[in-house]
Amino acid sequence: MKYLKRVLPYVGALALIALLLRQIDPGDVTTLLTSANVGWLLIGCGWYVLTNLLRACRYGVLLNMSGPLAPLRLLPEMFALSFLNNVLPSRAGELSFPYFMARRHGIAVGESASVLVASRIFDYLAVACLYVIFTAWEFSHLDARSAQIVGGVALLLLLSTTLLAAAPWLLNTLLHLLTWLLQRAGLSETAQRWVQDAGRQAVITFARIRNWRTYGLTFGWSLLIWLATFAWFGALLSAIGLPQRYPLVVVGSTFASLAKALPFITIGGFGAHEAGWTIGFTLTGMETATAISSGFAVNILTLLMSVLFGGVTLLFIGGSSRSASGQRSSEAPNVDTPPETPPASAAALKQ
Repeated sequence: MKYLKRVLPYVGALALIALLLRQIDPGDVTTLLTSANVGWLLIGCGWYVLTNLLRACRYGVLLNMSGPLAPLRLLPEMFALSFLNNVLPSRAGELSFPYFMARRHGIAVGESASVLVASRIFDYLAVACLYVIFTAWEFSHLDARSAQIVGGVALLLLLSTTLLAAAPWLLNTLLHLLTWLLQRAGLSETAQRWVQDAGRQAVITFARIRNWRTYGLTFGWSLLIWLATFAWFGALLSAIGLPQRYPLVVVGSTFASLAKALPFITIGGFGAHEAGWTIGFTLTGMETATAISSGFAVNILTLLMSVLFGGVTLLFIGGSSRSASGQRSSEAPNVDTPPETPPASAAALKQ
């Protein structure tokens, strides 16, 4: 029974993948991958690196880091986060961000978790805005269903804006609810204090970033992030021999991006990504079979890029952590100097 409970959540994803593969010849995906243009693949890798650099800059704003080069210190975490989100189910890789930020930069879990949530809300806001803009731009070339879909995306815009405006109040309410649940669950006082401290830090952080300047800069970086993301999708489409005009890439890949961001039980986003990709690109006039095949091909290439950059990054992080541990263990303790207390917030990064 326990084994069945573990496997059952994956059945839906596997069924979706099987349904999509039944509509195409899987050999078409292999052909697209094996005949990919190396030059366009390298351009796609360049856009992928730039996207993660822009993400680091956005976190630099949310964490109030000073100095134009300070966000570069977060670039390894960006590659690691992308890699782990692509290989772990249900976007479990998100949990790595607070862990790495606490371990490598001394930032409190509540603070890093709250800016992660804020960044995801801004992602939805930016994607929805870009979709509306480019759909209006290409409206005469799109399927008639696009008008109905724009209404749904506008609702996403409204929801994202509401969440950003009400975030501190919502978090404070959730913190009180969480405190009550922890007391009912009978957890140890130490565990309760840890969760409550993290929750309070999250509330404080959201209150700090809730101002026009921070929101404006974060939204600007989010737009750049997604413009670069859609550019890497466009480069990969050109690599597999299916070049599309940039506005159509934005319209076509929006639903794949939104579907992959949901905590659906998948690994690598397979199934959800291709379903969203197919819906989006059929609106642009692409044949269903071609949309499905290209969705699988682009997702596989994206996964390979994240494995390449993220795998190397995790090796670097692991090596630097072992080196730091070895250095600490080899140093004799100084009884005259009290041990240094790890920083509890992003203020420690202001160097």
